[in-house]
Order: sequence, then C-alpha cells, then structure tokens
Amino acid sequence: MEKQHRIDRKSRFPYVYELLLWLIYVCLYKYSYYVEAAPIPHGLHVNFPYPQMILYAIAMTLYTIPFYRWLAPMLLRKRKYGWFALTTLLYFGFGAKWAGWLVSVIFHALSTDPVLVKYYEYQYLNLAYRAWGIALWDLNLLVTDLIAFLSLTFTWYAFENERKKHLLEKDNLVLQLESLKAQLHPHFLFNTLNNIYGMSLTGDKQTPDFILRLSDMMRFILYDCQQNKVALEKDIAFLDNYLEMEKRRYPAADIQFTVTGEATGKQIAPLLFIQFLENSFKHGAHRLNDTGFIHGSLTVHDNSLTFELRNDVFAVTTPANMPAGQKQYGGIGINNVRQRLALYYPGRHTLTIHSDNTIFEVQLTLSLS
Repeated sequence: MEKQHRIDRKSRFPYVYELLLWLIYVCLYKYSYYVEAAPIPHGLHVNFPYPQMILYAIAMTLYTIPFYRWLAPMLLRKRKYGWFALTTLLYFGFGAKWAGWLVSVIFHALSTDPVLVKYYEYQYLNLAYRAWGIALWDLNLLVTDLIAFLSLTFTWYAFENERKKHLLEKDNLVLQLESLKAQLHPHFLFNTLNNIYGMSLTGDKQTPDFILRLSDMMRFILYDCQQNKVALEKDIAFLDNYLEMEKRRYPAADIQFTVTGEATGKQIAPLLFIQFLENSFKHGAHRLNDTGFIHGSLTVHDNSLTFELRNDVFAVTTPANMPAGQKQYGGIGINNVRQRLALYYPGRHTLTIHSDNTIFEVQLTLSLS
C-alpha cells in the first residue's frame, strides 16, 4: 500500500531541534562554561581553546538522554505528572553529579595532557565531594540542563502525540473508506446486475459493454482503492462508468457530466466524488418525472481540480428548526468525505454545499500538488 508520508513519517523538527541543542548548548555553552570554570592555576584560560573539552562537555551531558528519550515520555504517557515532577528533580539533581563524577574519572584516566589531567582530577574530587550531598549543586548547569532538556522532552512528546493522532485518524478513515466501498457494492451492484440481466434477456447488443464497465468498476474498488492515492484518470473512468450505468436506468433524465483539462500523471484520494453523484441519483427529481436533471463537471487546470454538481430534487420536508440552505445532505457518506478531505488536503481544499427543497449544488476545489 502506498505510504502517506505526511501522515506516517515522524516529523524531522524534533531531530533538528535535538541536534541544535547539542551543538549550541552542549558543544558551545557548556564547553565554554567548563573552560571558564577551571581554576586559574590549571592554565585552561591561557591555552584556550581545548578541543578535547568539547568531548568532555558532551560526555557530561549524556546522562540526559535516557531521561528525555525514555523515562519522561513514559511518565507523561501514563499521565503520572506528580511522579514526573519528582523524578525530574531527583534525576537532574543527583544524576548530573554522579554522571559528572564518573565521566571526570574516565577522562582523568585517559587524558595525557598534564594540564587537563590536573583539571579532570580537580573535577572528580570536587564532584565526589558533592555527589552524596543533599544540596551542593552547581546551580548554573543544573538550571540550564533542566530548562534545555525539559524543552526537548516536551517537544518530542508533543510531536509524538500529534503523529499518533494522525495515525488514528488515518486508520479511522481507512475503516470508513472500507465501509463506503461496502455500502457502494450491494446498493449499486444489484441494480446494475438487474439492468444487465434485463439487457441480456432482450438481446441488447450493449450487454457485453456494460458487463465490461461493471468489471472495470469492481476492479477499481477492490484493487486500486486499497491505496491512499489513485491515478486521477482511473477515478474519472470510474465516474464515467457509474454515470453510464445510471443513464441506462434513467434514459429520459437529463444527465450531463463533462471533464476538461489534463488528468494524466496526477494522483488523488479515491472515491471522493462518487458520494455526491450517488446522492444526486438518490434524491434527484428524475426518479419521479422525466424532466429531472443532473449536471456536473470536473475541471483540471495545472494542479487545481474543481468538481461541480447540480441537480433538482423531489420535494422533501425540512425540519422547522433547520435554517434554509442547511438541510442535511448525504448523511454519513458526506461526513466521511469531509473528514478525508481534512486529512488528505488540509488547507488545500474548499467544499461548498447548498441544498433546499428544489436544488442540490456542490462545488469542491482541490490543490493536487
């Protein structure tokens, strides 16, 4: 099945934000902090810069990764906000000191530069003194670490929630699309088979053509519509076959549908238009008299598509408390289309529906880019 990358893939923003945080905050700010914080006798100021100190700053910050990647998201997902607050204070309050002591011991053992050896010795002795104390924190780094990596935690959490929300919406719409296809199958299939059966009894020469049309429609629904996007020309061919079937049922009705523009190479979410056509044939006045009409058009211009449909209807009773022009149109099927448009074409579509006791009018504009 074709992947909808805008929905499925993780946003790159948290990754970019995380990278910038480590480059700017850790590799620049914390590096300069450790250099400036070194006692003057150790000579770091005199021999500035010390590139190895960048690795030291990174190593001193590695303790934050399990927090913002695993521990904090787990507590937030479970909505244990009290535990989240307590864990955050304990983790940064003591984890920074213990991790810093261990990192300083390792760098002291591995370093060969006499100036840095003295500096790392000063660091691990200082942190060993602080490590088991209730307080004795380096508040400058504690506060900045807390702010920096809490912001990263909430960024990851927010974007992951948004991604899961989109996936749930997509899964829901997939189920709705399957439901829409299931509704289309029996309602349309039985009527069409009855018509083809009647044509075969009379020896109509068009019977093979209509059987082929029906076969193409079922193939489109069963196979092509398994993807999130289909070729626009296939969707148009499906509409054309559907209209030809309905014209056969209502030969006296004024049914017109025109397609203009170049559809080749363009993709679209499947079965967006069929629900409007079905409603036109379901509610149209052509079912009761020979003067009913259904007029529609589909226009493709560059990456813009406009679908228009207009038909007269037989008289219906509108609830007294419903404003004029707002009569319910299409029920669940149209609501399904609205939701799919909102998911697949956010900010790139306009749908206008006008209905009263005499006319249904629909205009849908999409940006296919």
